[in-house]
Amino acid sequence: MILTTFTSMNFTVIILAGGQSSRMGSNKALTPFSGKPLIAYAIDVARLLSGNILISANNHDLDYLGFPVVKDELKVRAPLAGIHAGLRASNTDWNLILSCDMPNITKGLLERLSAGLDQQVRMVLPLHDGFIEPLCAFYHRDLISLIERNFKEGKLSLLDLCGGVPHKLIDMADTPPEEIALLFKNVNEKKDLIFF
Repeated sequence: MILTTFTSMNFTVIILAGGQSSRMGSNKALTPFSGKPLIAYAIDVARLLSGNILISANNHDLDYLGFPVVKDELKVRAPLAGIHAGLRASNTDWNLILSCDMPNITKGLLERLSAGLDQQVRMVLPLHDGFIEPLCAFYHRDLISLIERNFKEGKLSLLDLCGGVPHKLIDMADTPPEEIALLFKNVNEKKDLIFF
């Protein structure tokens, strides 16, 4: 069975905002960009797609946004921990993982990813220029046990999950390189903001 439209799907958007922000020097999610905090861009696109939104964070800085905030259970500084916490808190099978530091992600891109969802896979991820983007992708709740097993084995890379389950890569080769560069550009330091 292939799931092809957002209206026929029930899924949760999990926004990752639990990083240390060490290179930014302050909470990255709250860094101002064009008049609003970075995380607002992820929230805005999430609201177009789903009424179920969770934020993965490890402090109370984002409580004011009005969405459930879930804290890491796995004691490791890696996106794996935030995804695990979000999947455990989610009440839907499919979950869209969005990093809070990619402000140019569009509804069109996410609709394209959603067209790859089907019951035979457990991850749907974009592929461009030979790179997989695991922080803008769909994850199934069935991954929880694999994440926990990988954690115990010290496998912290999100790409390790791909090797352990059926997944689908959505090739973005037909998208102009300049558009790809903008879509997936992430903000790690304040100087990155000048490239948008």
